[in-house]
Formats: sequence, structure tokens, C-alpha cells
Amino acid sequence: MKTSLALAIVAVFALSGIAHAQTWTTPDGFLSVSEPDSETFVNVPSPPEPMVGLWISRDESTKLCVVTTDYPANLALIQSAVEEGFAEEIGGEVTRLPTKQIAGYDVWMMNAKGMSADINQLIIRHEGTVYKIMAGSFGENPNDQAINQFIDSLVINEAAKTPEPMAATTPGAPNSLTTENTPKKNLGSGIDLHNLSKKIGGFAVLLVIGLLIYLVTRGKNKPAS
Repeated sequence: MKTSLALAIVAVFALSGIAHAQTWTTPDGFLSVSEPDSETFVNVPSPPEPMVGLWISRDESTKLCVVTTDYPANLALIQSAVEEGFAEEIGGEVTRLPTKQIAGYDVWMMNAKGMSADINQLIIRHEGTVYKIMAGSFGENPNDQAINQFIDSLVINEAAKTPEPMAATTPGAPNSLTTENTPKKNLGSGIDLHNLSKKIGGFAVLLVIGLLIYLVTRGKNKPAS
């Protein structure tokens, strides 16, 4: 009986902790993530563009952020080129992680390790916007628990639509059926989609690395809480 009561008390406290987790949502309402523990991380109220959400650990070794950028909805996004751009920006190697399906959207996942940082990146595409979730660490003791919790908390608030499929635009190419919520892998006529996709992969990565290095090396100054 005492054991059952103890387990019940533990369960109540666990549920209470979950209930008090704060949810952060992008300004357009498209996706949400759970904010990290406020005892460990500081929420930066006005992050530098193109970030729309930014949390920095109080020991300044870890940064979690959400970035948005425009990308024409009718252009392909090439996964291998995205990863190539990511690798070039961090100056290291990229590991492709399994793609997630959330609310009907493909979520590309990748990890890059370089001399200066270790960054996990998620990429989601919706209409004319690409959303990037990045979780980066600098130093020998990354906060893997906070990084994984942040990534795993991703929720997409708008279910994917399934419009009429769009055919490949390359002259002479076979029709490649795609939907707006799936990053398209066919090449467009007259447009360097490989280079455009590389730019998406590397977009804002140097900002993440630069802030991490700056925060770690600047001394005892801390982000205002």
C-alpha cells in the first residue's frame, strides 16, 4: 500500500512538471516547441534576425533557436545540397539523420560536427517559407538532454494539405509528383537549384557559431534574464 501511494505521488509530480512546460510558437503560428528549463536557459526576447526564437544556456555553451527564411514554393529543395551547404558553413562533416513525418510534413534532420561547434538542424518547408530549428553546443560538455528535448518537442500546428501534384519542370524529364509539404528533389529549368539548396543548408549557421564562440570567450558577462 505504501509503495502504491509513493508511486502515485511521483506520478502526480511528474505530470505537474509536464503541465508547467511552456510552449513557444512562431509568430505565424505554424510550429511550436517546448521552451527549455528557465533555470538552465535564458529566453532572448528580441533575437537577431533571421532568428525568430532564441534560448541561450546560462553557462553559455548551448544555444537553441528557430530561424525562418523565404524560399519559392515552386522550386525544388535538394536534400544532399542542403547538407553540403551545412557542412561547408560549419567546416566539418554532416550526418543525415532519419526523416521525421509530423502532421504530414517531411522534417529533414541532420547533425554537423566541426572544430568550433556541434549543431543539430531540422528543416521544414511550408508554402514559401523554410523553417530551421538549430540546437548547437560549444565545448566538451554539450547539454544533450536539453538539445534532444527541444528537438523532440517540435509540433506542427497546421496539418499538411494535399494539393494537385506538380510535375517536374526540367524539359524532357519524367514527371516527378510532389506536394507542397514535401521538399522537392527534381531540378528546375534554368535555375541553379543545387546552389540555392546549399545556401538554405548553410543559412544562419555562422550566426549560431559566432554567437556561441562570442558568448564562451567574452568572460563573465551573462545574458540578461
